[in-house]
This record gives sequence, C-alpha cells and structure tokens, in this order.
Amino acid sequence: MKQTILIVDDETSFLDILQIVLQRAGYHTIVTTNGKEGLKLIHQHKPDLVVLDDMLPGISGADICMTLKSDTTISHIPVILYSAGPRVREREFIRQIGATAAISKPFKPKEVVQMIAGFLPPAPAMAVAV
Repeated sequence: MKQTILIVDDETSFLDILQIVLQRAGYHTIVTTNGKEGLKLIHQHKPDLVVLDDMLPGISGADICMTLKSDTTISHIPVILYSAGPRVREREFIRQIGATAAISKPFKPKEVVQMIAGFLPPAPAMAVAV
C-alpha cells in the first residue's frame, strides 16, 4: 500500500508540480488549496506525512501544524513546513510550532522527495525518476 502525503498549498501551479513529483516517487497524494480543508483532510485520512505551505489565506501552515501537534490522535504525523517567507529558516520557530522539518521555496523536487524519504519508511516499488 502506498504511503499517503497531504499537500496544502494555495498556489495551484506549485501544488500540481509537487503532487506529480511525489506521485512519481511512489506516494499517494491528497491535495487542497485551503488550510481549513487541510485540517479536515488530516482528520479524515490520517496521512503518513503532511507538507504545508506556511503562507496560506485564513489559517497559516504554522497554525495548522500547531493544531495537528496538539491533538494526540494525529500528533505523530510528520509535518514539513515550506515557504518563500523567512520564518521557515528560523529553527526556534520550527521547534515551537512542532514541525518535523522546514524547507524554503523554491526548492528542487529531489530535495523534498529526499526529505520525505527520511521521515517515512521506503514505499513499496518506489520509482527512481524525480
């Protein structure tokens, strides 16, 4: 069974690219452009990992991460926070919100796939093309 990754990003072009990259790497993806919908999908699907854009309208990725980490039924799910903004480079901020890791936009698709692979056991029949 493929591991499931939820991607939350309001920039649809970036979301589409990341989804394709992760699917080619052997992951099942669920996507949304809305933070509140992202929280709903986390509870509904219990993904193996969540990739969150920090700068979302309405509720930030950091707020979603803190909400996720405060709920013992889903707090074990690794969260990768990413953004073009400066907060993702602040280690203390990342620690405070409970994110597993952070990465700055723009990044190479291979970097995010390697980061995810470091937090999840290898997916069966994982593709090499990235």
